[in-house]
Amino acid sequence: MSDIWTGAQPEHASPYWPYRKVVEADTLAGMEQMPYIVCRYLMDLPDGTGYIPPTDNSFPRVRLKKLLYYDTPLPLNQPCPTPEQIRKLFYDPENPDRPPDQEHGYRIYPQNMVEQSVAASKSFIRAYISDATALESKGVFITRQYMIFDVLVNTSIESNTGMTASSRSYDIVQCIREATAGVNFGGAGPMTLSRITKIDDERFNLGYKIYVYQDWCADAPNPYFS
Repeated sequence: MSDIWTGAQPEHASPYWPYRKVVEADTLAGMEQMPYIVCRYLMDLPDGTGYIPPTDNSFPRVRLKKLLYYDTPLPLNQPCPTPEQIRKLFYDPENPDRPPDQEHGYRIYPQNMVEQSVAASKSFIRAYISDATALESKGVFITRQYMIFDVLVNTSIESNTGMTASSRSYDIVQCIREATAGVNFGGAGPMTLSRITKIDDERFNLGYKIYVYQDWCADAPNPYFS
């Protein structure tokens, strides 16, 4: 049956058969990858292109890696963790209670974490997709997809940084904010801060939630699909 608005006939080769797609609305293709993509970006690893991650504290991702890896005072005075050390902090859902680095445990989660995986972790971040809002402007359909970073630090090390910036959790928040603000991760615009709120898990950890959003539209460049 033809579409009543355009008179167009549906095609068997269409992914929407037996119906006709009449508006190029956003599909969110690629957005499902965003927690993984952003976490890997924050880890700042060699990528096979000849890129060598910096080790200077003027780079926010360097400071972030030190704050996550070192539980001792003055973490920013320590050497930058190696790529292999950082890789071992990345959550493996197939081995939730067997991290490759037993001393540090998992500390970077591209999802809501599995409870048994945090026993050894004294500081960690998790990134996951939250609510979305549909927007339309001048015939362009956009999805504003929100994502949340949870930053949680054990109370035993929250204030042991040895710096005047004594809150380790907020230091981590600042690094994430500096590293992601204004960066386009494949959407129709930059990652944008919505708000930051204080949280704790009512046990041993406290920290912050960072709410950000990325606009996504049908004709946005998408680096994850050819």
